[in-house]
Amino acid sequence: METALYYTLSTIAQTLAGALAILVAVVLFKLSALAKEHEASADILNQHSVDADVYLPMARTRGYDAMAARVQEVMGWDITHRQQLRRACAAATAAFNTWGRINSRLYAALGTSVVDIAACFIGLPFTPRLASSPWAPCLLVFTVGLGIVCLLLYVWLIVAIVRKPAG
Repeated sequence: METALYYTLSTIAQTLAGALAILVAVVLFKLSALAKEHEASADILNQHSVDADVYLPMARTRGYDAMAARVQEVMGWDITHRQQLRRACAAATAAFNTWGRINSRLYAALGTSVVDIAACFIGLPFTPRLASSPWAPCLLVFTVGLGIVCLLLYVWLIVAIVRKPAG
């Protein structure tokens, strides 16, 4: 039992750490692409003398038509039918929403992984004593179960990364 417990705990920790490291690299690449997409959209608005810092958040929360109405009210310009600006706002909104979805899923996966890896690290030095104690099955159920939850959270995160934005 001692050998099985030792190898199970060390394998879970190594597997989750390795998978999470690769996944975080992919997430950082995706977040960088989303930031560039948002910046490109902001540049389009700024080129049309529409302050992206002011109006993109408005387009995100209330929609393009509400933002266009505010631009007309404040600046006197009718941008309602400018498809390039409408597409830029839609792209920025999609990037913003995807960023948030990825971040929340990353934090869930990261937190769960850290707890599972820490439980494995804490249990490893005590493997000889744990193997003969009634706590061994509890530790195994906890770490293996949490490892499965981590893998499901990784899949959930991957779906957020590769999912095509709505619209």
